[in-house]
Amino acid sequence: MNFEVVKETVAYARSLEKPHNKNFRFTITTNGLLLSDDKIDFINREMSNVVLSIDGRREVNDRLRIRTNGGGSYDTIVPRFQKLVATRGKDKDYYARGTFTKYNLDFTEDVLHLVDLGFDQVSVEPVVSDPKLSYSIQEEDLPRVFEEYERLANTIIARKKAGEGFNFFHFMIDLNQGPCAIKRLRGCSCGNEYVAVTPEGDIFPCHQFVGEDDWKMGNVLDGSYDLERKNEFALANVYSKERCKNCWAKFYCSGGCNANNWQYEGDIHKPHEIACALEQKRLECAVMIQAALAE
Repeated sequence: MNFEVVKETVAYARSLEKPHNKNFRFTITTNGLLLSDDKIDFINREMSNVVLSIDGRREVNDRLRIRTNGGGSYDTIVPRFQKLVATRGKDKDYYARGTFTKYNLDFTEDVLHLVDLGFDQVSVEPVVSDPKLSYSIQEEDLPRVFEEYERLANTIIARKKAGEGFNFFHFMIDLNQGPCAIKRLRGCSCGNEYVAVTPEGDIFPCHQFVGEDDWKMGNVLDGSYDLERKNEFALANVYSKERCKNCWAKFYCSGGCNANNWQYEGDIHKPHEIACALEQKRLECAVMIQAALAE
């Protein structure tokens, strides 16, 4: 919404690369509504990764992504996203990234719809929201979601064997090596490897903690930083989370999202139960895909 700030931030970082022997990599997320040809050119030139926010089929996307005039956004954003990807080049990453809810538990159809639109890098993720909301995924929905993940996995296997493969973010794991030990123990690196900074300069562990003053870690304008809070997150790992200790998936899940754990379980050390169940199923499917393609 304030693209000049994006451009100025990138320019400032680029000016520091050579003097400090650094290489900055930028990612931007866009819902597409304000994309223009100039912005597409800038994003494709400067951003190592771009996340294109779209939920899938027109009726699915437009049910929750409503514009101020009451209409949906699908017809506006799809051609802009297609143009961005078509001109992006193969050396830079992107994802068409959607969210599935209780309204579209047949989300394989949304994944395939995005693929048919020309997007071969797709991520459609479950909503994490207040259980009281009508679109929230509840424990009672898990069997249906598990069934759909299996359907999607089998579809991916069939398409890859037919030479029509695409990548689905949550099924992409490296069974031979995988991430480093620290990543396996502490997947969420908020408050350590990254933080969120507000326009006022306040520092929070990540964007999902912004506005919760109890989690404020300091301010870039006065140079303050709470090292005790940093260390609290550094020590939040699969061995400090009781439910993780004996879980078969712990070295790939790595304890889940600290913000979700706090928001829905009241403690960063208590994994969000529904998120845990979904992650275990995704890992099952990822292993199944690799086994099937190795035959």
